[in-house]
Amino acid sequence: MTPPTEPDTQRIPVRYWIWLFGAAVSLLGDLTMTFGIGWSASQHGGRVAGLVLLLAAAPRAALLLVGGAVGDRFGAPRVLMASCVAMFVVTGALVPTTLALGEPISLLLGLALVVGVIDAFFLPSSRSMPRLLVPPEQVPRALASFQVVGVVFAVSGTAVGGVLVSWSGLAAAAGFDALTFGVMIVVLFLLRKTIAPPGRMPTGMFRSILAGLGVAWGRPLTRALLITMTVAAGLLMPLDALLFPLLARSHGWNAATAGLLVASRSLGVGVIALRILMRGAFPRPGIFAGIGLVVAAGGLLGLSVFDPLPLTFAAGMLSGIGVGTFTGHVLPLLMNSVDREFQSRLQSIVVLCQSLAVVIMNPVLGSLADVGGVGITGVCLGISIAAALAGFVVLTRPVLRTATVS
Repeated sequence: MTPPTEPDTQRIPVRYWIWLFGAAVSLLGDLTMTFGIGWSASQHGGRVAGLVLLLAAAPRAALLLVGGAVGDRFGAPRVLMASCVAMFVVTGALVPTTLALGEPISLLLGLALVVGVIDAFFLPSSRSMPRLLVPPEQVPRALASFQVVGVVFAVSGTAVGGVLVSWSGLAAAAGFDALTFGVMIVVLFLLRKTIAPPGRMPTGMFRSILAGLGVAWGRPLTRALLITMTVAAGLLMPLDALLFPLLARSHGWNAATAGLLVASRSLGVGVIALRILMRGAFPRPGIFAGIGLVVAAGGLLGLSVFDPLPLTFAAGMLSGIGVGTFTGHVLPLLMNSVDREFQSRLQSIVVLCQSLAVVIMNPVLGSLADVGGVGITGVCLGISIAAALAGFVVLTRPVLRTATVS
């Protein structure tokens, strides 16, 4: 008699849970730092805030394909370790710098530029780690577990970020971020011998980049997913760092309240991630990705019309439920649509597409928020309409409607 199959969640290797701990702690610091930069920039107005975020996204976009090829050639763990050390040094040095100079625009612009360069190497390797640590069939639940644990840190992290920024500005956020990168460095050191080294790439750096682009854009499902994620990134990624701080300021709320608003969205993402972790993804992930965009549009509509704080928090959570439904089904599809040796290059293309969308949308949305006839509520309404239209388009694409996670 064949013994019963072991539950999927019990087959996830221990090494993944060790990495997950470090990644979640690092996420806690990143969220605090991102909120701190966004809040500091927002005091100078929407145009300056958009420019700061642009300078973080532009060098990241320019170097991402190189960062992905470097990750596949030298191994994601090694590149990730080097990136974490660099961020530890930068954030650690930022503490005495901000205490001495304050938070002038020039410092924020320089910080955004440096962080953008490091992110070009950090992000492809970091995002490829789950696929390197677990078998393909476990990717949806592995990613869901990261989202669940990440939301616990995100809900507390954005709230803590608001408190830290209110207490001691960007210096407190930077110091806290440095500590979390220190934890990640220790975790990566412990895992250094548990992941197989990468195979030797037979081609040079330029040809390996072209090969990654060919795989990503040559497969219909991968191409459709990349286009969908690019559109969604332009509409939804500016929420936490740009739109929520501007929305809070328009209502006269302080940094702590703005942090709680960001946390409400993260909580919505966590609700969906917990469902996927416990019961797996829905059988037609492409359909639910489209539904997720429509639900996110409903939350953004609420943000544009609600004024009472409880209703605004509810709308933020609804937008998070939509975002969680979208990402929880699109990301596993995308990750499993290419082979293991292309993971860092695939993730570099994903982040590049997202970064290009953010490069365009951050200054546009920031400028529109400063226009008297539009304002931040008008911006949220426009994004709501666009997200709903994008969701309906996804539901009409056969290659997405019929896709399954293998």
